[in-house]
Amino acid sequence: MNGRAVKSCNILAVQADGAEVTTIEGLSKDGALHPMQEAFRECHGLQCGFCTPGMVMAATALVAQHPHPDEHMVREQLDGNLCRCTGYHNIVRAVMKGAEAMAEAEGSDASLQNLAA
Repeated sequence: MNGRAVKSCNILAVQADGAEVTTIEGLSKDGALHPMQEAFRECHGLQCGFCTPGMVMAATALVAQHPHPDEHMVREQLDGNLCRCTGYHNIVRAVMKGAEAMAEAEGSDASLQNLAA
C-alpha cells in the first residue's frame, strides 16, 4: 500500500496487515474537520455521502504526494471512485480548495514550529 489511497473493497484485510491505515474518521483532529473535509462541505462536493469517504481519502492522499495538483491530476486520482449524484464539478472544486487549505495549514504549522524553536 505504501502511503497510497486504496479502496477497502479492492483489498483483503490480510493485505493491510502491518500497514498504517487511516480512515475518513481519522482525518479530523480535536473535533475539527480536516481541511479536505471542510472543502468538500464548503464546495458542495458531496450529496448522498456514499462516495464521499473514498473521494476525500483519495484527494488527501493525492495532495500529500503532490501539494499543488492540477485539475487533470485530480480527475485522474478520482478515477474509479464513482459518484451517481454529481457531475464531479463540485468534487474537483472541493479537492482544489482542499489542496490550497492543506498547503496553508502546512505553512502555518511550519511557522508555529519555527516560532517555538
